[in-house]
Amino acid sequence: MAIDHAKRRQMRQMQEAAEELLRKRYGENRNYLNPLKVMQEVRAQALGYYAGSSEETPEVPAEDVLAALALMDEARASLDALERDLIRAARSRSASWQKVADALGMANRQAAEARATRLERAAESHRGDRDVRAQRRDRAQRRAVEAWCRDHEARIKAVSSRLVDVVGAWPELAEDAAAAVYLDQLSKATDSVQRVECLEMLHWRIGPYGPQDREPSGPQADEAALARDAVRDLLHELSAARLAVDDARPSTKR
Repeated sequence: MAIDHAKRRQMRQMQEAAEELLRKRYGENRNYLNPLKVMQEVRAQALGYYAGSSEETPEVPAEDVLAALALMDEARASLDALERDLIRAARSRSASWQKVADALGMANRQAAEARATRLERAAESHRGDRDVRAQRRDRAQRRAVEAWCRDHEARIKAVSSRLVDVVGAWPELAEDAAAAVYLDQLSKATDSVQRVECLEMLHWRIGPYGPQDREPSGPQADEAALARDAVRDLLHELSAARLAVDDARPSTKR
């Protein structure tokens, strides 16, 4: 059966919209949402679990409940990954298949082995562009970068202008076609995210640890070195913001 790419793209867009809604209303604008926890939170509020006997059930619109339902596939995938990892952990500790079956409430070892096989195959099917968790991680990192850039917009602009003003201290860049493109984009950029993308590509070319081991020279050498260090510090903080997204995600590693 042919893959309906338009349908898949539409479903991905719907999922992203649902995630954004839930992140704002139930996730305190955190970059990462645990799908199972946020679904439980929507259910609790929709059914009034938190309300006392004399309190009314809080109003939860249908769009919130539907957004929670849109995360169902990812929640199932997360639970499958958890079960798969626990089965692996049990087996690596010499637990027999029969004991695994007993823990899962299954009739025999064959059923447990079949379930483990299904879970392993399911993990394979969620890799690549079908890996829901990877897609969520990428979206979370993108939001983190955008938020960081908004918070540091003035600083990013100042650091970018400072580098453009002293770029002549690296005469080798005049022969680097790619660097010329990034410098042109940097000088014309009005968006902070675009500026940091250009800075990342340029920093790789002017850093003392870069492929050409380039050091600034000429009358602007000292100022250029300081500008380069300012870029390095800026990008280091941005990298930390990206890594914070992964640190906030629950691990599913063995």
